[in-house]
Amino acid sequence: MPAKAQFYHPKAATAKLFARSASCDLTPRDHPVPLAGYALRKAPVSEVLDPIEMSAVLLECSEGRCLLFSFDLMIVGSELQNMILMKLERMGFRADEVMLLASHTHNAPATDRACERLGTPDFAFVNSVAEAAETLLRQIQQEEPSEVSLSVSQGQLNHSINRRRYWPFPTIGRMHGFQLTSVAFSPNPSGPKDEWATVILLRRADDQRVLSAIWHYTCHPTAVMPDNVISADYPGAVRQALRERFGDIPCLFIQGFCGNIRPNIQASRQKIGLRERFRKLIRVVAFGNLFPTLSVGDWMRWSRGLAACVGDIAKGNPVKTFSPTRLQTGSARIPLGDFFKGSFPDKMLVAQVIRIGQELEIVALSAEPSVEWERILDEAVPPRSGLIRLYSGYLGALFGYLPTTTQVPEGGYEVEGFQPFFGLSGRFEPGQIGPAVAGCIRNAFEDLEHPKQRLVEPPSPAH
Repeated sequence: MPAKAQFYHPKAATAKLFARSASCDLTPRDHPVPLAGYALRKAPVSEVLDPIEMSAVLLECSEGRCLLFSFDLMIVGSELQNMILMKLERMGFRADEVMLLASHTHNAPATDRACERLGTPDFAFVNSVAEAAETLLRQIQQEEPSEVSLSVSQGQLNHSINRRRYWPFPTIGRMHGFQLTSVAFSPNPSGPKDEWATVILLRRADDQRVLSAIWHYTCHPTAVMPDNVISADYPGAVRQALRERFGDIPCLFIQGFCGNIRPNIQASRQKIGLRERFRKLIRVVAFGNLFPTLSVGDWMRWSRGLAACVGDIAKGNPVKTFSPTRLQTGSARIPLGDFFKGSFPDKMLVAQVIRIGQELEIVALSAEPSVEWERILDEAVPPRSGLIRLYSGYLGALFGYLPTTTQVPEGGYEVEGFQPFFGLSGRFEPGQIGPAVAGCIRNAFEDLEHPKQRLVEPPSPAH
């Protein structure tokens, strides 16, 4: 039996923020594994385009602590989440002190049984990731905590596009059959998106050396070419750019509300014959205005350009530099039945909030929200003046897409088409989804204001 954890009393603690951080390689190299993300990609994959990683940072202050994980995975999923939380609980961490975020790359091994139509999990890999998370935390705990300040840089990119578009002509879809009009999986240049990129550097207070980086952007990582390789997608390219600038530091990626946002990649000019032009016209008429067919060069040019832009943002003058004296966490959860009627996996909608000082908040949902939820939640819980709030999807045991009240009656992939791939069958309730999600977020913020007793990791058993 593990030693019983003791309650922590911060009477001797100082109001400063301390951090410890580490990362490790998760890339499976000993045997082929099924990837997650595409229903038609059945064959296991062994070729590695670039490594996938896990990074973690442990933040500690007099009033609390938070352990933030970033995974190069499509989703964390129920099985992996539960295994990790069980291991960390034995080390003294409550579940609400741990935030598990996936980058949503579609070129990493599958991890969630509920989404097996998008890729069957290899549980040897899932077990190895859970063990790696425990090992990484033990490595972090062996380090000396460093007092840190935070510098936040922001800038606009031009690398994404809304992919949800009303198509006023008849279409034939694999999921919805024949429809006179539809909401198509199609480029929508006038649709909402979020082009802000944010880079947070945790700097040691004594010498200003960068301990780790946390960065945020809102775009589906679905553009790797070819698609039958293991890859971290563009978060991996950005990680390489940040490390070229700041050294071999842990880089944590926070994926935004990108449910209806995908890469905006310009296809290189290709000569096509009359027959191919006719086929393309037929596809547009039948399925809606499609995204272009891309080459490896198109993907490389786009991802390297994005990484260079984020690197430039990180090197620029920060919009905010501060030394936090407070760290708060809050969480809440609601049943999916509060806004979805039908059958669904044994999952809930979970909201977690981290507030660092009075300057920065991270708000995460265990869903794949449309980008419009940023505005909706800002109205439900307005951010304080001068505070930077980052929204993140892909938390823990993600249940599926989260459409808005307006999108539900419109239909489309984010409302109906995705459901079989995530183990759902039913309908969203447009009159309930907005109040339910906003209420969950409000509850998480209310929990954030409540003082919490903190557990200290149990001592190692004597040898």
